[in-house]
Amino acid sequence: MKLEKIISLANKNSEIRFVAMVRSLRATGCNLPVWVIPYDDNKFDLPDNCIWWEMKEVLDWLTANNAHKMMRKYQCLLTTNYQYVDSDIVFLRNPEDVLSEMSGFITSCGHWHNPEHTYIPDTLKFYKAKSTAWQKNVFNAGQYACDVSMFTFDSLKQTVENPLYKDACLNYKTYDQVALNLLVFLSGVRVNNLTLPPHHMESTWAGNYVDADYGRYWKDESNMPYIIHWAGCKMDTGRPVDNLFTDYLTPAEREVWDLQVKEKANISTYRKMRRNLSLLKQFIGSIKSSN
Repeated sequence: MKLEKIISLANKNSEIRFVAMVRSLRATGCNLPVWVIPYDDNKFDLPDNCIWWEMKEVLDWLTANNAHKMMRKYQCLLTTNYQYVDSDIVFLRNPEDVLSEMSGFITSCGHWHNPEHTYIPDTLKFYKAKSTAWQKNVFNAGQYACDVSMFTFDSLKQTVENPLYKDACLNYKTYDQVALNLLVFLSGVRVNNLTLPPHHMESTWAGNYVDADYGRYWKDESNMPYIIHWAGCKMDTGRPVDNLFTDYLTPAEREVWDLQVKEKANISTYRKMRRNLSLLKQFIGSIKSSN
């Protein structure tokens, strides 16, 4: 694959993470343009060589169907020679070098050993009907690359609106991972996971690196991950691997980041308290009704 661009999804709320991601990319020597899909209208001033990428017909169609904002990643399926990354990623190696000999749809996540977040019952049946080893083809929707265009807008729209797939690809309100896994499957493009043979890349998931000596897994550079992804795990746990992200922040950005982390933690605590209170009220109500 001759990589031509990096694609991401961002808005003002993810600006600090996005900026750190871009800085890590440039530190590897990669100067490719970064195309940014706007998560919503809450934009910000992009770094040099980054542009907002909006395919109006795609975004208007998704908005008209009240689709989840993460579905805007469908734009990726209409282009070629790209690496997509969420903003909670840092680059360790130049993706141009890593992907130069690759082809097809490339991922480097570990969902082959915990695939349960990549499907719903309606989509799992398609995978099982196709292969007994379907798990090797599932992937995390926060990082992937591809050298071919999997759909035209018309064929994408027709596929997504098919009654067989519409619930997963248009009506599903939680996130985009189930939908993208299904669409890549339906496209027929070959999926290659770099953590599986013959590549044997070490994990790209930050959650697999829990101690200070995480670098011991990367002594052989050929097996070293080229990205680290904080998918589903916090970037502020105090684990040494989290420094791969925070080291790209200026002191002022780190101060803002710490405030954002604290605010998010407070919101999470408040929501947990409300859930517990609701459960307690239900429990008390069941006791009263039984008496």
